[in-house]
Amino acid sequence: MKTRPNRILSQVDPYRGGRFLLLLAFFIFAGGCVGIDDLSRESYRKGVLYTSNLPNETVAILPMVARGENRRYLQPAETIFYKALTEMREQMSFLSPKDGLEKIKEEELDDFFRVFEKETSFKKVAEERDLSKFRKAFGTRFLLQTELQQVEIMEGATQVRIQGRLWDLEMGDVIWEGTGESRGYLFLFFPRVPATFEKAIEVASRGLIRKLP
Repeated sequence: MKTRPNRILSQVDPYRGGRFLLLLAFFIFAGGCVGIDDLSRESYRKGVLYTSNLPNETVAILPMVARGENRRYLQPAETIFYKALTEMREQMSFLSPKDGLEKIKEEELDDFFRVFEKETSFKKVAEERDLSKFRKAFGTRFLLQTELQQVEIMEGATQVRIQGRLWDLEMGDVIWEGTGESRGYLFLFFPRVPATFEKAIEVASRGLIRKLP
């Protein structure tokens, strides 16, 4: 007895090639759309770190600073960093950079603030200092200072670095330092396209925040 050929199986699927290409494109896009490495690290922590009560404290966030060409990225960098900070540490209370500046003006501490920024550059080792004026103006014990240090394209990748310091205003001393750094591409496959600044600064910001005590 002869068997009929299975016409359904023997027919060529006219859409098979198209589906294969769509599937291949999906895997290429999903695997290569954004590749940003988080290179963040903690660089210093005071031997006796007494910040177990930090979540219960209000931390004043100073306006982010930048030098040279990095200044043009300052506003979006500060906005993205502060947004990430409030999202990732939602149990904590913060005094925003804007509110902090208002308190500095109210207390007529503009000159004191400018000297503080100049003398506590991240290029120098921070020394103990009298910060009682900040303590009084902000009404907080802890102060976070940040600087946008690097924004550049290196070997086809966007590289961003920010540095942070956590001050104890009561002791007038730095109790923690860290670096938020990212490096990556928007597309990993050739031709490689550098990641946008916004994507890179967000990864660097979140990396630095994760390292906070």
